[in-house]
Amino acid sequence: MRVVWLDGGLVEPGAAALSIDDPAVRWGEGLLETMRAEHGRIALLERHLDRLTRSAEVLELAPMPTAAQMRAAVAEAVGAAGGGDLRVRLCATPRPTLLVEVTSEPERPGQIPCVSAISLRGAWIPGNRIAEHKTLSYAGHRWSQRQATAAGADHALLLDDRGRLGEAAIATVFCAVGGELVTAPASGLLAGVARSVVLEALTVREEAPEEDAWRAAEEIVLTNAVRGALSVVGVDGRPVGTGAPGRWAEAVAGALRDAGAA
Repeated sequence: MRVVWLDGGLVEPGAAALSIDDPAVRWGEGLLETMRAEHGRIALLERHLDRLTRSAEVLELAPMPTAAQMRAAVAEAVGAAGGGDLRVRLCATPRPTLLVEVTSEPERPGQIPCVSAISLRGAWIPGNRIAEHKTLSYAGHRWSQRQATAAGADHALLLDDRGRLGEAAIATVFCAVGGELVTAPASGLLAGVARSVVLEALTVREEAPEEDAWRAAEEIVLTNAVRGALSVVGVDGRPVGTGAPGRWAEAVAGALRDAGAA
């Protein structure tokens, strides 16, 4: 199932097209948000729209669709999808162009999913301000995720050139180190929407874990607005902690669940 809303209304997916003069096509310029809808509702919608709006202001992208226009487009597209668990992808460009795509998403599992990961040194550049915004220029993250897939892993952990852990290609990373939860500050990485929920609900120290610390972590937990909390049970072929979700994964999942995001 796929529903597409483009610049004013629903269109057949095969007929949807952008102009070659659209900034998204010409320069990869624009912003996106990927969200989860359940029973016709996106629990974190306003957080997603706020992030996109702030990014547009910081990057001086104009003219852009308004928050009200985006909210209405998402509502129409989700309504046309007919309910169930949905992945909602919103793209906005400074033409202004507004695109919403809705596809089916598997139901959330009853238990916290276990995933594997590889690490990629030099894939995170602290201080890269553009990386702090969810732009349409996503080639680097897609390359990182392809490396994980080629290695038979589910996710790629992005390290700086010193081996410090920043984020994952498609998720925020939390590490349980020395009895506390740690995540890198949003400097040169995306401030995830699910990340913001966890920071508000739990005590988290914002510091990029050194390589020896994160490799010895009790747990590594990923958060993603569509998939919720994921427990990383192995990195580079070596187990993380006990090799199973623990109390920190449960705490993160609980925070997202309380916010209606898991």
